Amino acid sequence: MQDFQMDYHGRYLVVLELLACLLLSSLILPANGETASVETIDMAEDLAEDLAHPCHRNCSDQPHAMVCNYHFKAEWYTTLSKACYDCPDPASDCRRAHCVAADGVKRPIVTVNRRMPGPSIQVCRGDEIVVDLKNDLMSDTTSIHWHGLHMLGTPYMDGVPQLTQCPVGPATVFRYHFLADKAGTHYWHSHSGFQRADGMFGAIVIRTPDDLLASYYDIDDPSHIFVITDWLEDLTMQKFVYHHHSVHDNKPYNILVNGRGYVAPHIVGDGGHPPLSSVTVSPGQRHRMRTLSNSIQNCPIEVSVDGHQLLLVSKDGSPVQPVLGGSPVQPVLVSSFVIYGGERWDFVLHANNSVGNYWIKFHGLLDCDDRFKSAHQVAVIRYEGAPNELPSDVTNVTWAQTKREGFQVNTLNKAPGDGTFLTAADIHSPPTNLSYEGTPDHVFWLDFDFHPSDNDFFHHEDHYPFYKVKGLYGTRSSQMNYISLLLPPAPPLSQPGDVPPQSYCSAERPPATKHNNCTQDFCGCLHTLTVRKNSLVEMVLIDKGLTYYANHPFHLHGHEFAVIGMGKLGSNTTRQAVLELEKKQQLMRNFNRPPIMDTVTVPDGGYTVIRFWATNPGYWLFHCHIAFHVEVGMGLVVKVGDESMFPPVPDHFPRCGNFDPPRKTNLKNSISSWLAHQGEEKQLITFHLLPSVNESEISSNLGPAYEYAGRSAGSALRFSVRNILMTFMTLVMLFSLNQN
Repeated sequence: MQDFQMDYHGRYLVVLELLACLLLSSLILPANGETASVETIDMAEDLAEDLAHPCHRNCSDQPHAMVCNYHFKAEWYTTLSKACYDCPDPASDCRRAHCVAADGVKRPIVTVNRRMPGPSIQVCRGDEIVVDLKNDLMSDTTSIHWHGLHMLGTPYMDGVPQLTQCPVGPATVFRYHFLADKAGTHYWHSHSGFQRADGMFGAIVIRTPDDLLASYYDIDDPSHIFVITDWLEDLTMQKFVYHHHSVHDNKPYNILVNGRGYVAPHIVGDGGHPPLSSVTVSPGQRHRMRTLSNSIQNCPIEVSVDGHQLLLVSKDGSPVQPVLGGSPVQPVLVSSFVIYGGERWDFVLHANNSVGNYWIKFHGLLDCDDRFKSAHQVAVIRYEGAPNELPSDVTNVTWAQTKREGFQVNTLNKAPGDGTFLTAADIHSPPTNLSYEGTPDHVFWLDFDFHPSDNDFFHHEDHYPFYKVKGLYGTRSSQMNYISLLLPPAPPLSQPGDVPPQSYCSAERPPATKHNNCTQDFCGCLHTLTVRKNSLVEMVLIDKGLTYYANHPFHLHGHEFAVIGMGKLGSNTTRQAVLELEKKQQLMRNFNRPPIMDTVTVPDGGYTVIRFWATNPGYWLFHCHIAFHVEVGMGLVVKVGDESMFPPVPDHFPRCGNFDPPRKTNLKNSISSWLAHQGEEKQLITFHLLPSVNESEISSNLGPAYEYAGRSAGSALRFSVRNILMTFMTLVMLFSLNQN
């Protein structure tokens, strides 16, 4: 009977638990298959702190230049930290200061001022920007690159560690000081390791009273910014190490817009979803919208707005005029455009549709497409007067539904001439007095791809060489002209004498290797192209496309360039095939107001031709903007002018480099000499005690054998070796007598 009662009560409790779970589920998951509601946060709220900065102003009303001071603190942080309280349920907790909700997936991140994206810098052209960067990343170094700003006269502020500066060490402050000399949409990001991939980035907007685009829009709202990044579920370094030293997934699972996004419940759980990003527009008005891509992996992103056409007006801060039929016209309306890592596109949205809420959609390609994890995202364009609700159930917006058909600009891996889309080479710049025609002073043919070699970063020639590991375990080397970029131990810009001469190389002066053949051996060095100041430089970029279907956006520091040609030969190509086109005068070049930019894509199995005037002396990085590619060598350095033309190194500029002094033949003799120089007649052994030890008590107990030396870090006791031995022998004798 007792056993029956226990069994009965046990079953009764199980039934109660099941009922409680069902009740709880009904509270969490709405009926009829609907999902919990998702709210939005307007960018004006996200940027409230930035827009209160005194340098954010109407540049026409207050055109005088200002000095704009910012304090950036870089540190390790996490999404959904304690600052978020119960975010995302209630969603109001996601609005709390320092709450980085992201897409609701908890993971470590790197932030500036505990924000992601970090603070936006919105100033007027001609202002001085002063950023004090405090490194609170514990053991990690850091730096910031000001992407799109040319640093004319201030090359030491470009932010590339081991090239233009030493890395900013832990617990130190580095002051960046430069001019806001290039109007337009730009951005800042860490240029150290994968910090950019983990959250250390933000927008820069530089406005000017004489905006050439002013006639195309009515409103330039400072909150109308879309900062886009692909997103990994783990730390990027973890993904990188697994991917390069083993076989492991490296594909983004999501895209974030202004640090926010939705992700499917099976990933984040059913406890609710953080708010999406939104912007508010005035009906009937033409609004300038700014987009920038912080893409980390090979993830081009298509951008479109439901119910609207887009008027593209600017690329990388320079005005553009798309063309139709081969002749310049007024900017054309498009259904969508593709943005690659490092690019910035500005478009005008005419709010001429019915008052309501509309999705702005972000459709991931290549590493983000449906062959992998179908990364995509949405944000909201909200008309004033529209209800505070989503355009539709966000759970029904799939990767396929973020794709929009119609006329497109900057299409993936296409060549000019099709007519159903426009490439970057199809757009024009406004009339200018600067010409890129004529015979260039320097021409560089640069092919790039991933090459098989025993790169000792990922392989070992004896133990696990490239050709002996299994299948995908072979890690190919990311190279330009069969050379991987390796940065030197000290920045050549400020410490040229501390860079070993053998660090430098080029295709004409390759590094010494086992077979002296970079197509057979791994070659890595400070790959440098040297050009004269004020020379016209042409680069022919060739994506051989031999390894896999990809696309590489290339970014040039310190300069902007004209895109004068682009073509695609097939799914893959060779340098020789492109050279044959050149011999036949079939390599496309257009000098009719070519578009000006600082980041451009190269079609897979094709080429892009760029030209620039080398007017800015210094060392300037030119690299693929895909994080995994540049970190393993897909880049090179352009040296403009010689050291005598460089601006002077700033006073007290930090130094770094190798510590490799001559080895001492006899360390003991060296120490003895030092002790003798200090006036010491005996060998001394130093013991460090805690500061709380009472000196007088120790002195009375140890007598003359004790010698006290006060130090800020704690008291130091020093005993002569002879007295220690005598004390030890005395203790042994006493112990023996006691035993007897």
